[in-house]
Amino acid sequence: MSDNLLLKGLKVIDAGSFIAGPVSTTILSDFGAEVIKIEPPITGDSLRHLIERTKRVNPSAEEDYCWQLTSRNKKSLALDLGSEKGQEILHKLIKEADVFVTNMPQRIREKLKINSSDLLPLNERLIYGSLTGYGEKGPDSHRTAFDTMAWWARSGLMDIVRPSENSAPANPPIGMGDQPTGVALFASIMTALYRREMTGKGGEVNTSLMANGAWSNGSFIQAGLFGAQFPERKEPSPLHPFGGRYKTKDNRYLILAIIDANKEWPKLLKALDIEYLNEDPRFSSFKKMNENFTILYEELEKIFIQYSLKEITEKLRFSEVTFGILSHSNDHSKDQQFIESEVLVKFDKGSFDEDFLTVNSPIFLENEPKKIPTKAPKLGEHTKEILSSLGQDEDEIAQLKQDGIIDF
Repeated sequence: MSDNLLLKGLKVIDAGSFIAGPVSTTILSDFGAEVIKIEPPITGDSLRHLIERTKRVNPSAEEDYCWQLTSRNKKSLALDLGSEKGQEILHKLIKEADVFVTNMPQRIREKLKINSSDLLPLNERLIYGSLTGYGEKGPDSHRTAFDTMAWWARSGLMDIVRPSENSAPANPPIGMGDQPTGVALFASIMTALYRREMTGKGGEVNTSLMANGAWSNGSFIQAGLFGAQFPERKEPSPLHPFGGRYKTKDNRYLILAIIDANKEWPKLLKALDIEYLNEDPRFSSFKKMNENFTILYEELEKIFIQYSLKEITEKLRFSEVTFGILSHSNDHSKDQQFIESEVLVKFDKGSFDEDFLTVNSPIFLENEPKKIPTKAPKLGEHTKEILSSLGQDEDEIAQLKQDGIIDF
């Protein structure tokens, strides 16, 4: 399979950090691209240390799950880009590369000489992928940002998910905005590669956390742009039974989304064998149901609480009623829909002592296989291999290590 991957032969330099920028190269690697991740010697990418530093608020595990998800399939080159010899090695790589990706802040790019103006003149076919917090222009373009502030807060998403204006803002989990933003950068890179096929020329592409947050909140932002009046949210509004969230007897939740009530309401009644509700004068028409929606909600709550989540799912699965289940993050390894649709895939046999799964990238092409995921690299694991391919002999490599320019 590895010889038949769509992007086999594509060489990618990942000079990013943390999550959003490197996500784009993870997807490229899934389709067969060779991805060389450049990391600082000794310390490596800061993402390697994130879980340890945040273990008070994040899940703990023996494996560094963030690193494994975002750095699978890649080769690690521990290289000091701030040194003259480090720059020489980078330039050799750039001359052979198809894609260069970074999400380093502007001041770091200038210090390390990895701006597009530094690298594009070295290779006219190079695609330079840039990811920033707030965009390439504007008063905040120079600022560092994580997805919490640029994708989640600045876009308004953090505000609109609050039950009311009196509720405190909620923090997102790790990478909630980084992951989709990385997909957008991947799409930008692929678009540029298509352009290169037609013109022979590379060039710069970019996206930002803020732009992707705005796209995710596009409907409400567009409403604001059209001068819409937003309803007050002094207290949480009661949910309508057709869009309710119902607790099951095993303390789980099921969500309804009945948009076409004429079609779906009778099917719900039949699936749950509660057609007697039609005979209740309070619910005998949709007009009556809307007038008495809080009472109807309470009646449905009494019904759903009688079943476990598994039981109610089986009753509704083929009912043609639109519903969903509220999953926990440790449910998915047992969710057949995730497995059979290949949202989750296994790491290759040599990666771990047991069969671990990982989250597949959300891009699927019919009849185009993806690489079986391999374990994320140790710091500098491929330094020797990469430098040897560039013509460095063993003595030169040993000297570079002694000088602290590389690590392995």
